[in-house]
Parts: sequence; structure tokens; C-alpha cells
Amino acid sequence: MEENAPLIFTRYLYSKEDVMHSLFLSILNKNKDEALFWAYELYYSGFESDVMNFVLHIFNHIYEKCCPTHFTQFINNQYHSWYENYEKSVVNDTIIGTMVWNLLQYDYDLTQFLDDYFQIKRNILRTPVSTKRRLRLIMTEHDIEKYKTVVSETAQSWLILRRVYNYSAHKEYNELFKTTNMDFKKEYLEHWLYYASFSPIWMNRLIEYDAMIDHETKSVSFQDEDKEELFHSLYNYEPDEQPTEICEKSIGNGNEIQLSIDDFIKQFCK
Repeated sequence: MEENAPLIFTRYLYSKEDVMHSLFLSILNKNKDEALFWAYELYYSGFESDVMNFVLHIFNHIYEKCCPTHFTQFINNQYHSWYENYEKSVVNDTIIGTMVWNLLQYDYDLTQFLDDYFQIKRNILRTPVSTKRRLRLIMTEHDIEKYKTVVSETAQSWLILRRVYNYSAHKEYNELFKTTNMDFKKEYLEHWLYYASFSPIWMNRLIEYDAMIDHETKSVSFQDEDKEELFHSLYNYEPDEQPTEICEKSIGNGNEIQLSIDDFIKQFCK
């Protein structure tokens, strides 16, 4: 878990910190579609290296002891293949999906996780390592098409969030995970573009349209009115004009029941 994480909005205006927690929890829940949604939310926001390293960390921390050697080799090979291509500016967007999808085939062991993060030592029965070779699942370009960034037609940008908010961010373990950014309603409604500018995808958009970022006022301004108008026609998601149920998929409703470490153990530890 990130400590003192700055507030950063991803491509669809989720908190980056929430997305990482949601990815972890959806992997534990073995929810394929949701796990892939969160993984690609980070990936296509421009945090490719962050999410690759995060998924590898999850594997090393809670999966490796439960998996046969050949699967460990497979995950490591996928990661190193991606990293080598990334350094050469060669894009392969399917690898992160392949890694996440394959993790869901195996059991995990949270013993070390509980000790490292919560100083809890429990004699949790670990699933014996299976040497049975399971089918390796390889994502294709067709498989990841639905996770690619949706760009609106001109003057239709206000509809984007309604189209892409497939899942609500997990907030039930915010207190347990010591989430830094728990209440960001004002930032989401009033300064969303400023906090989105810390995501590479948004920064590149702002650079393309000659925008200026003011850190004191937490605002974004444009030097050219025509470019400003075009930018807003494509990218003004207008969160302050969205229905409450849409906004709450990112910011929550403020009344989420917070679950304890005992709840976590009951939910995820066999």
C-alpha cells in the first residue's frame, strides 16, 4: 500500500490510489473482468510501469509460494518481455492483461502479507503447491479492445463518464489500508483537471493544447481560445454536472462501512 500518496486522477477520474487498492481486491476476489478493468485503468492512464511492477509485487508476495516453478517462470518471462520492449518503446498492451488473467487461476497465501503490513502472525493453512500444468491464458488485441481509452465525439465529452464507469472503486478497506485520499469530493467536482494533470495521459493532452497549470490555484488555463474550446469539446467530462450515482463510482458516498482486519481475514484467508 502507498503511504502519503498524492491525489492523482486517472484517465476516467478515479483516484489512482483507489484504483490500485481496487485492483488488489478484485484479484483476491478472482473477478476477472473487474481486475482487468482496474489494471487497464492504470495502464492506459500512462502508469504502465507502475501497474506492471504492482502486479509482479502481488505475485511475488502472495502467489509465488503456492505456484509451481513453471508458472513462476511464465510470469517472470512475461514481465521481462514487457520491460525489454518498453525500454525500446515497443508497445505490447496485452501482457499486463495476460499476467492478471493467469493469476486468477491459482490460489494465494496471505500469511506473509498479513505479517508485513499488519504485523499479524497467523498459522494460515497454505494450499499445497500443485505441479499440474494449467492452461496458460494469453490475451489478444481483440480481448483488450474494450479496455482501451474511449475518446468522445466533438461536444459529447460530458457523456464519457456515463459510458465508462463500469465499476465503483473499492472503499470498504480504506481505513485498514490507511488510504491517504479518502474524501476528495471537492477536488473531483471543482479541480478535477488539475489533479488529472498528474496522470501522463492528461498531461499529454494539456501539452498538446498549450495549457498552463497553476499549482497555487489548482487550476488549468489555456493560451489560445480556439485550442481551449477544442480541448473542452473532447475532454471536458463535467463531473459536477453528472448524476450523483455516476460521481459516487469514483468519490463514494461518504458512508461506506469500513471493514476490519478480522473481516479481511475472514473474506480472503482460507
